[in-house]
Amino acid sequence: MEQRSELNPELFEMVKSGKLSSNKILGLISLKNLVDNYATKPFIENAKLEEMKEKFGVYPDILTWGDFFQTEIASKFFDLKDDKFQNIIDTIRFDLVSAYLIFSGKPDTFKDQIRTEALISKSIDSYLWSFDNEENVHLEILLDYFENLGLGKKPLPLSEKIWYESFDLNTEVRSAV
Repeated sequence: MEQRSELNPELFEMVKSGKLSSNKILGLISLKNLVDNYATKPFIENAKLEEMKEKFGVYPDILTWGDFFQTEIASKFFDLKDDKFQNIIDTIRFDLVSAYLIFSGKPDTFKDQIRTEALISKSIDSYLWSFDNEENVHLEILLDYFENLGLGKKPLPLSEKIWYESFDLNTEVRSAV
């Protein structure tokens, strides 16, 4: 299945109704390309794709991890101002690089510890969470990115590392929502 570097057809109605500005569309296309460049695992296995095509006569519109992220972000955050929308895209980019750097080459025991600490944190009502509880759950999300997308199997581009190191996490995340 060929990867597309464009806006997913699932979002065309949002474009027609004026819910996505040109800046958001460009950001979403960039997000799709970024995620698809990082991912080494398929969003849907080929056998499942063929089964879906046989059953419905067409392939689904959401074929890659980039398609998934693009449609999720557009659907959830279309009503934000362009700069806040871009901050969310940048935060995802930051999280992907973080997941790559944190989990590449780490043993399964480290990953198991992350999952255990997240499970303990999630057993507490979220309104009672400490910073450590929030961090435990966030690390599990990063671990899910790492494992589900197959991060760490391709070298991290130097340009991404430079961008990552220049990212002002406090400003970007605080202003994202």
